[in-house]
Amino acid sequence: MSPSFDAISKIVPPREAWRLKVRVIRAWIVPSFGNPDSPNSMELILVDENSNKIQATIRKQLINRFKDNIIEGNCYKMCYFSVVPNHGSYRATKHEFKLTFLFRTIVTTLPDDIIPRVCFTLYPFEEILQMSQDHDYLVDVIGLLTLVGEEKSYDKDGKTIKMVVVELSSQKMVLRCALFGEYVDQLNHFLSSGYVEQPVVILQLAKVKLFRGQPGLQNVMKATKIYLNPDLAAVVDFRKSVVEQGINGTQPLFIANEGKTISLEDDFMRLTKKSTIDELQENKEDGTFVILGTITDVVEEGCWWYSTCVCGKTIHPESGVYFCDMCMHHVTNVIPRYRLKVVVSDETGQGIFVLFDRETTYLVKKTCADLFNEVHKDSKVLCGDDYPIIFRNLEGKKVLLKVDTKSLGVDRYFGTFRVKRICDDAAIISMFELAQTEITPLKDAPVPVFGPELGETSNTKCLENTVMSSFLQKEANVAGLDDIHLDMEGVKEVDIQDHSVDSDENVVLSDDIGSLIRSDVDETQDLLSHLLDDSRKVNVPNVVPKDAVFLKVKRNLEADFDKELEDIVAHCSKIIKIEDS
Repeated sequence: MSPSFDAISKIVPPREAWRLKVRVIRAWIVPSFGNPDSPNSMELILVDENSNKIQATIRKQLINRFKDNIIEGNCYKMCYFSVVPNHGSYRATKHEFKLTFLFRTIVTTLPDDIIPRVCFTLYPFEEILQMSQDHDYLVDVIGLLTLVGEEKSYDKDGKTIKMVVVELSSQKMVLRCALFGEYVDQLNHFLSSGYVEQPVVILQLAKVKLFRGQPGLQNVMKATKIYLNPDLAAVVDFRKSVVEQGINGTQPLFIANEGKTISLEDDFMRLTKKSTIDELQENKEDGTFVILGTITDVVEEGCWWYSTCVCGKTIHPESGVYFCDMCMHHVTNVIPRYRLKVVVSDETGQGIFVLFDRETTYLVKKTCADLFNEVHKDSKVLCGDDYPIIFRNLEGKKVLLKVDTKSLGVDRYFGTFRVKRICDDAAIISMFELAQTEITPLKDAPVPVFGPELGETSNTKCLENTVMSSFLQKEANVAGLDDIHLDMEGVKEVDIQDHSVDSDENVVLSDDIGSLIRSDVDETQDLLSHLLDDSRKVNVPNVVPKDAVFLKVKRNLEADFDKELEDIVAHCSKIIKIEDS
């Protein structure tokens, strides 16, 4: 007959002869105050087959006796404890009591059992946000990591401690959490893997603290554990709930120290250099550019989806099972994600661009998992021999693409680039086209020349063309000259304002044009009418200087022009000598 075990829920003092069958779901060493290298106690969280939890403490004197025999994640039979009240402001379980190991406590390893490997007591965000004081119990929370703040460092007792504030979201509520020390390193390690979407995070044993009167979370050194996109049923359920709430969990993760939050309009209109497809293919340097084009075809080669672990890492079946190199274990929950190649054309040419999960979901308004479920009965579509008909709806769609010019070496198509962000918003596309028209440089008006009757000499004209040709040839050889026009836009604006300082109407017109670029489509027509009406009232500044002196033209100017020609030749010779030297 198998020995009977006591339930954790039944533990009360003063009895010590308790027999428990438990799994250690959390174990950590608490350092001594003022001496972090010296342990003060070893703390355990024990869970039984009924998912009830209790905290156990191994005092300093007994740590060496037990620490090598107790491993987090394993199951044990444990007997004989002292039962004490669960007091303090860092209580790891809701149990009324906690256990203290004795010298006669017995710990025996058991084979894996039905006891759950993880057992979270997840607190709703709403409950935490309503707290008006520091909470005495450590909490478990789950949420989407939507923001990583700027990393900072503090000096404490001669040591530098890292700190970063992150934001978790759940059910459209946001909770801030401050991470310190090794937890910052763990987060940075995850971010360095290249995962760009908002991951699901579970914080186990976090402390609720008030920050400037607002409740937030803070890690407890050694006790808190962070799970980043773990392969757990709780994560799968949370992602399903996110989709049901209409939240796009494939949005990019915002990392504050990598730049500010960028809206679609700012990203495509102001902050990223514009290009054409032809310029994109001729470009020899890696960079990010925005192009405007039309999707003309979907390249039906290879499969349109691929498999990932919940952590975001691409996985492939091995011996009939999936294994994740990042999580370092076999994967039971596999997530399909889009990988779609499209042909995009503009007035300069065409190229093939790769859309991954976030960009494709944005266009088709359907997650890959949802589409996968719709077509799973069609083996040809599922295997990539045929493509879902929904992709044909993309043909003819005008889009703005933020493109990485680093060519995808794994793709055999020339001119294939990865799309980092996409926009099909009609208003932003219209503003982009309008801005392209506005910044297109106009040819300079022909410079008036004196006619033969005013004494023009052929030598002057030839010299002017020769010097100009030499200058243009020298200008064309300047490295990086193609990029100067971007910086010159600001100079042009300054010049316009300088010429308009005497005219209030010109300033108003300039401001209205700026408003037009930033306005919605519905406001454009009214604003254009306003501009056209006001523009008739604007006085065009006289190009003739007020202090200009008008003289009668001499009948014979040959001598004067010869003298001017000598001065020009002498000046140009001096310039040429300086350039040659």
